Amino acid sequence: MYCEQCGSLIENGEAFCSNCGAPAPASKAASEPAPAPGPVVQPIMQADIQPIKPAYEQPQPVYQPQPAQPLYPQPAYQQPAYQSVITPFEPQKNNVFAVLGLIFGIITAVFSWLILFNMVPGIAGIVLSVIGLTQKNAGKKGMATAGLITSIAGITIGFMILGIAVMSDS
Repeated sequence: MYCEQCGSLIENGEAFCSNCGAPAPASKAASEPAPAPGPVVQPIMQADIQPIKPAYEQPQPVYQPQPAQPLYPQPAYQQPAYQSVITPFEPQKNNVFAVLGLIFGIITAVFSWLILFNMVPGIAGIVLSVIGLTQKNAGKKGMATAGLITSIAGITIGFMILGIAVMSDS
């Protein structure tokens, strides 16, 4: 005999299926009483039932047109107007002393190995750079600062070379 649940073979005399645990068909019939005969129900047929029509034959729903909504025109984009601020062009005043101070500072730094030649453009570079820094409403203050730094550095390097030369002679 075979199990009604899983279809596996059930040995004779076994009450349950060894595979799924369902009750064996023979034991099920023996343990349950037979159902009592009840009243016989006969289906009632109605004569008014119509067969269902396919979807393409059914009446289509009629949609009511919506009243037209008023169209509101979108406002045109206007680019914001910018007020241009016109400032009078004031050219930066030339600071000749700053430029000359930078030139003499570079000469001092480059020729710092020439001990005596080094001092004259170095002192001139310091003086011209200080004058360029102290001028009011004059531009190129950065050039004056650079001239001052290179002049001082060139003179310092010249004195260091002079000190090394004097010490090596003695």
